[in-house]
Amino acid sequence: MSKMPDRINIDKKDRNLYNELSKEIFEGKTRKEQFLFAMAFGFKNGVRRSLETKEGFFLIKDLQAEDYALLNAVAITTKGLIILSNKDEVFKIAEEYAHAGIKILVDEMKSSSFGTFNKKLEKDLFELYEEMGLGGSCNGKDSFN
Repeated sequence: MSKMPDRINIDKKDRNLYNELSKEIFEGKTRKEQFLFAMAFGFKNGVRRSLETKEGFFLIKDLQAEDYALLNAVAITTKGLIILSNKDEVFKIAEEYAHAGIKILVDEMKSSSFGTFNKKLEKDLFELYEEMGLGGSCNGKDSFN
């Protein structure tokens, strides 16, 4: 039986990408929040990439119940319910989606004009909210800011 890891990893080459985005859309966000956003972005785009060289990014003890729920939901959607019996694999799936997601995120940021990426993201969130029946009565003038 393998020992439970104590940290979530990123690919060593991705550290510069996270640092770059911490000056923009990740400003003021924790490493955990940055990772979860990148993971969600990779998952949304349906892209996973194996890590070539692992480097610790944040401690697993920093994960809250809602973070585990997100990691588990991504893993279940990817591999089925049985995956929950293997926490190492749950973390690996999350790391792979984050590895792909951070690259997609940087590419989209670089290809967007100032403010365009944030507006696109806001629109995507609004559409998802409505699709899930959570939108309430937003008239298009409100912002998620």
